[in-house]
Amino acid sequence: MFDKPITTKRSSKYGSNYWYVFSPKMNRMVHLFSDLEYDHWVLVESNCHITHFCEQPKRIQISFDNTLVTSVFDMWVKRVDGSECFIEVKYKSELDPNNPKSKRSLRQTTIQKMWCEENGYDYLVQTENEIRKNHVLLDNLKQIIPYIRYNRIPNEMDHYQITKTLQNQRLTFKQIRDELNHLSVSRLNTSLYYMIYSGELDSNINEVSIGLTTEVWKHGIQEAI
Repeated sequence: MFDKPITTKRSSKYGSNYWYVFSPKMNRMVHLFSDLEYDHWVLVESNCHITHFCEQPKRIQISFDNTLVTSVFDMWVKRVDGSECFIEVKYKSELDPNNPKSKRSLRQTTIQKMWCEENGYDYLVQTENEIRKNHVLLDNLKQIIPYIRYNRIPNEMDHYQITKTLQNQRLTFKQIRDELNHLSVSRLNTSLYYMIYSGELDSNINEVSIGLTTEVWKHGIQEAI
């Protein structure tokens, strides 16, 4: 388990922007060193198949081309199935073999992959192509996560009422509001957001901006709808 980030000076880490955000999943503040790392964190934070993560989790040293090279991974994640993966976040331009400026990044990802293979970890390199392939989903998740920070204890009664209302249907936020009109809009939104975040409900937030037309359904019944 990697639960404590390596201390890294902002000036020594590549990245035009610095983010210091709260993670409901890990119950602590998280340091991120670029906009791309922030967007990647949003996906990790909201992925119910990931139970733990740590940014800047480990510094490694490995011999490469007769030189001792040091590198720090951008992220480590542990999944529900127990598997673990180290992740490096890079802009695509940094991995262009035809660009002389990419030499350092290509060397870095090469030695990281070597270390992971030698030590039995999965390894992924994520670029903006993977991280930002769905801007609708990213924007929706950025709206949901702040709600979770301030409402980390779920309202079980509200969750029960929402689940009972859904049964085996696929309903919009508006339809649920109409059925549960004794609950305030903010209270209902908080519970719906939490249920989506936790994976209790599936939704189409990857397709439409979150709002009255957003659809939700019980996790696991998609095939039957």
